[in-house]
Parts: sequence; structure tokens; C-alpha cells
Amino acid sequence: MLALPLKSYAVDPGQLGLDTVENFGVYAASALTINGATTITGDVGLGPNGTQNFVTTPTIHGTYLDNGLGYVSTKISDISAYAAGLPATATYGTINSGTTIIGNGSNNIINVGTISLNGTGGHKLTLSGGANDVFVLNISSSVSFLQTTWTPVVLSGGVTADHVLFNLLSTSPTANALFVTNGVTLVGTFIAPYASMSLGSANLDGAVFAGGNNLTLNGSTINADVFMLPEPSSFALVGISCLFGLGLCSRRRTRR
Repeated sequence: MLALPLKSYAVDPGQLGLDTVENFGVYAASALTINGATTITGDVGLGPNGTQNFVTTPTIHGTYLDNGLGYVSTKISDISAYAAGLPATATYGTINSGTTIIGNGSNNIINVGTISLNGTGGHKLTLSGGANDVFVLNISSSVSFLQTTWTPVVLSGGVTADHVLFNLLSTSPTANALFVTNGVTLVGTFIAPYASMSLGSANLDGAVFAGGNNLTLNGSTINADVFMLPEPSSFALVGISCLFGLGLCSRRRTRR
């Protein structure tokens, strides 16, 4: 029998995919506070009981939605819980200096206590891999990037922003599970189902979903590039079809 390589998932794409919220750049379950010149390319949403506190009016290249979005909160909570339960491929207590995580060519589940980088000495988090590498970082405490005008997360080797998920697991609604100071260039989708977030004048290629008391954007620029799992390759699909066909042929020959 001809054996063809098949692409397999270490995670269930139906459980981890963000396809139903892929157009969002910003979502706040409670309060959305905006100061300064903020530009969002993508949809912006408020939870069912959310409030907008716009000190300045943002520029939104997308749709602003403030009702009927309970499903977004549910989706983010479900994805966060599922991601947190996946077996880790690497574990770190604290990332506070230059760190490179090399991908395995597929799904990389990284458990981390805290990420706190301030740019001193060129300290950055580098995610290295290929176009099929997916990085899911389960953060039990918080993520903070505390220096101006720098890039704390570097993608190398073909890794793309839509394959990077920061799952912020803090359960304190008043705590900033993500805190970013001014001038930071950032990549990835950040979800915090139960905590708050605060971004200075950051440039984010990704998205932010906050379920805590507040999501604050102070002059941020966000281009929606939401976390999505890669589809199985066409070759793998052909392989599945061939194996299925061989199975049918075998059964037919047996019946004869």
C-alpha cells in the first residue's frame, strides 16, 4: 500500500480557530477607553453591557458594533480555556531577557508565567520558524513591554502575525494583563477573557480582545490580522483522497 504523508494537527482547528471574529481589530467586553490619535483598521466591538469612553474620536476603517456581540466574549473565553489546556511544547517561568523560541514546523504551545521586556541590551522575544509554525503562548500572569520606540516581539524564518496568539490568563478584571508603553511595534493576537489591557501609542499588527473592566488605547494604531490556524496543505488533502480511494478499491476487491 502506498503511504503518503498527512498533515496532522496537535490542536483542533475547530476549537482554536478565530474565524468567526476574524474581522475584529479591537473588542472590549466592558469599557473601551480611547485617548489620542487612534486608528483601527478592522472592526471595533463592545460587549452587550459595554461602554465607550472616547476622549478623542478614533479613525475606524471597519465597522463599529455595540450590540449583539455576546458571542465574541463567549468565543474568546472558549478559545482561551481550550488553548490553556493543550500540552505544552515548552515552558518558561519568566521571559525578561533576550529569548528565542524555535518552532517545530507545526503547533508550538508555550506556557509562560510572565513576559516583561524593556528593550535593555536588545532583549527581545524571537519566534523563529516557517510559514506553517503556529505559536500559542499561554501567559499565567501578564505581558508588559516597557520601552519606547522598539520591537519587542520578532518573527523570523517566515512566521506570520496571524499565527501568533498570546493567551492572557489573568482572572483579575482590574489588572492589565497586557501593558504596552508608547512607540512599541507589536505583532500577534492578544486575548484576555477576564482581564484589562492598556496600550500606549503602539503599532499592532494583530488584534486585542479584553474581557476585563477596561481596554485602553492611547494613540494606538491597530491593523486587524487575527490569529488563524493554517489549513491542511493541498498535498495532504490529495493524500487523504488517495488513501480513501485505496481503501474503497481494497474493499471492492475483497467483495469480489
